[in-house]
Amino acid sequence: MDAQGLITDWNPAAETTFGWSREEALGRVLAETFIPKGSRDAHWRGLGRFLETGEGPLLNRRVELRALHRDGYEFPVEVTISSSGGEGRWSFHAFLHDISQRTRSEQFLRAQHAVTVALAEAKSVYGVLPDVLGALGEAMDWWLAAYWQPEGDQLRCAVTWQSDQRANSALLETSRRRDLSLGEGLPGQAWALNEPVWMTEVTEDLGFTRAEQASSDGLHAAVAVPVPSAEGLRGIFEFFSSVAMPRQQELVEMMASLSGQAGHYLDILEERSELVSRLERLATTDELTGILNRRGWDEALRREIARSRRDGVPVWVALFDLDEFKFYNDEHGHLAGDELLRETVREWRSHLRMTDVIARYGGEEFALVFNTETADLALRVVVERLREATPSRLTCSAGLARWDGHESPHDLVGRADAALYEAKRAGRDRTVLADG
Repeated sequence: MDAQGLITDWNPAAETTFGWSREEALGRVLAETFIPKGSRDAHWRGLGRFLETGEGPLLNRRVELRALHRDGYEFPVEVTISSSGGEGRWSFHAFLHDISQRTRSEQFLRAQHAVTVALAEAKSVYGVLPDVLGALGEAMDWWLAAYWQPEGDQLRCAVTWQSDQRANSALLETSRRRDLSLGEGLPGQAWALNEPVWMTEVTEDLGFTRAEQASSDGLHAAVAVPVPSAEGLRGIFEFFSSVAMPRQQELVEMMASLSGQAGHYLDILEERSELVSRLERLATTDELTGILNRRGWDEALRREIARSRRDGVPVWVALFDLDEFKFYNDEHGHLAGDELLRETVREWRSHLRMTDVIARYGGEEFALVFNTETADLALRVVVERLREATPSRLTCSAGLARWDGHESPHDLVGRADAALYEAKRAGRDRTVLADG
């Protein structure tokens, strides 16, 4: 390049790298040939400073910059610039090479690490999806991203992400409000083909259904990549760039690989979450009857009291004891006794509402927490119905207490237990309402 910024030499490697032939390039303004628009002012200022002072911060140093291909897309280059000549006869020489592959490899490793960290710290599949989407978008230099989830015969935009450089996005806002069918739009095409779909310029592609919003957002290239699961397709990742880019097979393969890894890790996370939930259910469920055990009861009662404190709904606790259950066991055997407990739970649950919580408190004792306005309803509609539904002609004793709005769960159960003891002492087969 000469001191006026015009290209004076252009070798075959430059032709391959930038897409301009030697004949086309010679005499062109270098800044308008392969320097991106956003960097041209800095180029001219740097050239002017050098011509005035003989100094340039980029000279004789190896630096990484963005370059512009003739087809309109940007790519990274490593360049060393030197100068020769003298005042009025300055010339500049650049030795550079395309480092896209190296940059992509570094991006891939960053994205892989970021996704792995996000998934390792996740507690649920849905909760981690924004982190995964953001990790991929940020590490791979996308501007916007969305995750589309199949629901029946439609795709729904479940999660969106935008880089810090973006303000409110018209495209993401539109995406969140609409569904796509199989084959519709970029995500719909990836869904139908079950493979990545690339668009060099979404604002001009007839297959892109949100072109107006993409144009207002300054978006150009985009890719949609299926996210697999053990059972088939989990969803579609969709990413957008601020520049137009021809399909880059290496980038497509990287995105497909990252989506595949994310899908595999999400499967593991889903299995782990299901296992944890199963273990938690086992830890709070009575193995014999399938209802809550003592630990599950304690947690449920705390929740109900907290809800009552917040909403002002009256809470009642009833403790039940199957009368003469020991004699039944002795006469019929423990297996028959176990079956009686299971049958009792089945019968009682058929008389309870979805909001009522029943638990096996221990042995042949059961606990119930429910809400109703009056003691009459609590006794007649809830407790007495359960006592009457006790199977095998057994009778049942019960103690009933209403939460006073201040006492602890332990004290509330203690009053119900004292009332149950009074019912048994008074001859069994009855309900006693606790004082207070």
